[in-house]
Amino acid sequence: MNRSITQTISIILAISLMAALASCKNHDATNFESNTKHELIEFIDGNVGQAVSISVVNAENTYQYHFGTLSNGDTPNNQTIYELGSLTKTYTGLVVAEAILEGKVELDKDIRHYLKGNEYKNLELSNQYITLQHLLTHTSGLPRDFAVSREDIEQGRYFEKISKYSTDDYFDDLKKVKLGSTPGEDYLYSSVGTNLVGYILESVYQKPFELLVSEKITSKSGERGTKFRRTNFEVSEVTVGTDGNGNQMPLASAYWFASGGLTSDVDSVTRYMQHQLSSEPEVAISHQILGESWTGHGSAFYWYTTKDDSNEIMLYQSGGSMGTSSWLAIYPSKNVGIFIVTNVAGDNTQPKLEVISDKVFDYLMAYNKASKSDA
Repeated sequence: MNRSITQTISIILAISLMAALASCKNHDATNFESNTKHELIEFIDGNVGQAVSISVVNAENTYQYHFGTLSNGDTPNNQTIYELGSLTKTYTGLVVAEAILEGKVELDKDIRHYLKGNEYKNLELSNQYITLQHLLTHTSGLPRDFAVSREDIEQGRYFEKISKYSTDDYFDDLKKVKLGSTPGEDYLYSSVGTNLVGYILESVYQKPFELLVSEKITSKSGERGTKFRRTNFEVSEVTVGTDGNGNQMPLASAYWFASGGLTSDVDSVTRYMQHQLSSEPEVAISHQILGESWTGHGSAFYWYTTKDDSNEIMLYQSGGSMGTSSWLAIYPSKNVGIFIVTNVAGDNTQPKLEVISDKVFDYLMAYNKASKSDA
């Protein structure tokens, strides 16, 4: 065969192969739905009694999928109620942002200014007092919890302890606590600190924290399913999950208060993500980075922050109750939000949800890019 003809055929074959590969790549890129569903199906891996739900907000579009079965045999849907755990903290941070706008609080002010009485001389160390910024970034020096110790948890006394622990008990402990580090110096995750923020907000507004969340957030976002303490009937509707070993776990929302007491559903959290992607001034304040390390990881108003592949800020928070795990990520510049929740709280459940969220975001970016090139 003539060499030039052979070269021509080779070039044509190479172009055809490249076109075929590009076509396959484009097909994969636009297959956002099937890729996302595959991740969720693989996650539950046919485990009986395990369910997983996801909501993805992409500008005006939303994608919501549910897989698996709950312990009662039902399939989850947009109205299935879950404990949110620490996702509650982002609501608390947003109320703080609103309070700043309204001149009720200041980030750098001594928090004792907002507490009644002069019984908190212990809330400072090395002449450094605690501020709201310290509480919002878990650098106050306050301990993780008051009601229970690690020994209580290991010996199975956790629920007995928290069921008897009251607001009065909390403030008694607050008067006696010794700070573990100078405020502003070290990171120490503190539910004690987050609940203190809730009590401070109640003090400055003279309203229950539950009402503040309703007035400042859920009435604006349209979240009908996001609530704190529920009636006995409503409590029976909250999904009961397991600890990862198949052991059914009790609910603990009411005790966790501003630190983790909210329950909600996919429909409501979808509305919350849309609110977090809005241009409301309090949202912008709550996304402000209050502290950042040399690695680029930081913290906002109870959000953790990092940067995506485009060097744009991503905000995230994980939530865990005794039997539920969740993940929430917000990409403000991309106008994207991702929420995943499952009725299992195993040792590695939350890290798995984070991995899924990252993959779903990549699938969505590839889909958006392919859609623009096809247009």
